[in-house]
Amino acid sequence: MKGFLRFLFWMALIAGAIYVIRKFMASPSSELTRAGSGVLPKEPVKSLDEAPLGGAISPELLKILVCPEDKGPLQLVDEGKFLLNPRNGYKYPIRNGIPVMLIEEGKKFRDLSHASNGAGQTKTPQAG
Repeated sequence: MKGFLRFLFWMALIAGAIYVIRKFMASPSSELTRAGSGVLPKEPVKSLDEAPLGGAISPELLKILVCPEDKGPLQLVDEGKFLLNPRNGYKYPIRNGIPVMLIEEGKKFRDLSHASNGAGQTKTPQAG
């Protein structure tokens, strides 16, 4: 009886090893590239700079977002395409519903007509 159980144990071990080897040998590249496999996106990923402006942002997120430079509150402007810092005129783009909170982006889209002088008064752009 002991010899028979030992035989069954070794047969199960060998069968399991064969199953695992076959599973790994069966064209893994076609499995990984199969559409909808969760490994690769169906469409190529585009640069965030190429993504369209706008997109829905939750009110909870808007409450906690601040300007990375002065840590002050931001306002949603331009039909939900930008977050504006009214103190310095920096406008942070929203791309596919994701706010791009980089100081460089805020400076790139800066709008001096919205900037205030700190006392709540709007600055007038200086010609120059």
